[in-house]
Amino acid sequence: MSFFATSAALRQSILSTTRCSRALSLAGLSSPRASTAATYRSTLAGSRLIRLSSTQANKEFLCILPDKPGALELRKQVRPTHIEGIKPLVESGRMVVGGAMLNSHPTDSQGPSFKGSMIIYTGESVEDVRQIIKDDVYSTSGVWDLENVQIIPFVSAVRVAKP
Repeated sequence: MSFFATSAALRQSILSTTRCSRALSLAGLSSPRASTAATYRSTLAGSRLIRLSSTQANKEFLCILPDKPGALELRKQVRPTHIEGIKPLVESGRMVVGGAMLNSHPTDSQGPSFKGSMIIYTGESVEDVRQIIKDDVYSTSGVWDLENVQIIPFVSAVRVAKP
């Protein structure tokens, strides 16, 4: 195994362990590192504790979620509810990164022109991630165009935290 592959695997393991420790801490349970024989990692999904195998916990999906035409005002209206709704997903490690896709970057004279969202979710399967998407207020209120959503299995080669 090359240095880069080994480093990537080590980083992913550290990230996964950190997410699991944080999730267990939030649930008031002990760290997964306390059990050396454990073959499962634990994480939170919403308000319930679930068990995922180490390979399942590492599955990431790049999701391209286009907005429906003319959804800008609705997007702005439900955004506070959307932000509150994703907090448990972020805290549990189910949402790794996310943000708005723009037609162009805003300028001093013009605000952002949204075209949708990009999110990386972790999950067991495409169907698992699709359910998370369907439960989001951007879906239930009609912001996202669910017929054109793309859910793509994803493996990160580089990941740097935003400064």
